[in-house]
Amino acid sequence: MWRVSRIFKVLWICISLVTLHLSVPSSAVEFGQDATGDPNAVHIQGNTSGFLYSERIILTAAHALNQLRIQPNGDTDGFVYAPGLADKTNKKRYRIIKAFIPKTFIDQNPSNKIQAIDDFAVIVIDEDMPMKMQVRVATEEQMNYFADKKMQVQFVGYGLQNNAQRTNSQLEKRSPHRAIGSLLTPSMMINHYRKYETQKPTWWEKVEYGVLGSENSGSPCNGDSGSGLFVEENSTRYYLGSVANGLSMSNCGMYPLGSNNGGPMNWFPPAFKFMNLIENAESFVKEEKQKEFAKAEEVRLAAELKAKQEAEAKAKAEEEAKAKAEEEAKAKAEEEAKAKLEAESRAKAEAEAKAKLEALKKKSTITCVKGKLTKKVNAVNPKCPKGFKKK
Repeated sequence: MWRVSRIFKVLWICISLVTLHLSVPSSAVEFGQDATGDPNAVHIQGNTSGFLYSERIILTAAHALNQLRIQPNGDTDGFVYAPGLADKTNKKRYRIIKAFIPKTFIDQNPSNKIQAIDDFAVIVIDEDMPMKMQVRVATEEQMNYFADKKMQVQFVGYGLQNNAQRTNSQLEKRSPHRAIGSLLTPSMMINHYRKYETQKPTWWEKVEYGVLGSENSGSPCNGDSGSGLFVEENSTRYYLGSVANGLSMSNCGMYPLGSNNGGPMNWFPPAFKFMNLIENAESFVKEEKQKEFAKAEEVRLAAELKAKQEAEAKAKAEEEAKAKAEEEAKAKAEEEAKAKLEAESRAKAEAEAKAKLEALKKKSTITCVKGKLTKKVNAVNPKCPKGFKKK
């Protein structure tokens, strides 16, 4: 019995180095179903997944965000794609601007026997993504209800789907896949590991919720970390938590599941514990939108002022052009009137001169005498004055 137990523990340690934490931004869905078009599953920069909670908020696992270079104040960079994309080549990237991670988060380290604690994170993007499903964070009462009624738990991730993708991952063209399982409350988890006692490491002291799956229903693999565990009911997705740390997963065939392990298990802290983080993210988004509105309003007012100034300048230019045109028209009319008057005067003078010339041509001169007096008369049909006789 000691040898069997020891063999299982050694095997578990080997498996856990790859599958328990899946610490490279971890765990696409092995054995799962294609979920292209899923309205909430987003692919985060690198090889990790997330769940679209609201237009600008994505829920994920804290350990999956190492590639985002998060600053002490939460400022960060990186990007995500819109949900449900199979081929992300040349698709729009939404920029990540903020991360909210619990101060109590401890990253898992199986080799040093360190258990993951509060492996959960909230990230914020810089613009809205369209929401197609209503999302609610499940309360503790709801989670207990889901577990008691054995309701189907789903998660959709972008991780590896088979072992061959380790050397040819094609991240940009990997489609999302869905896995299903059943929810276990902390007390159910205790009972589960009483039955499969060799599967629970002695240093895993904090009992959390779990989702138990199978090879037939899908098992997380590298790249699925951060995908959202949810129960869908009446067109609403009740978010439970994030795929974060697992046990007894084949990790795309790297290790066999074995026959006495109870199936692949995902351990996770419930999201309702972190409502303060989500509320902080919502407040941050509200502030960002207020800044954006203020900036947009400033741009709008500046555009209106510019348009008004341009309209006024145009109206003034048109008025000046009209006044100038009227002035030019008046000057032209006066010039034309003056020219006409001058032309009429010249024509009249020419006519008079012509008439005078014609008259001169018709006159003749006669000589008239009266005694010793002589007088010349020049006229048309000239006649001598009274008392004078034509000579």
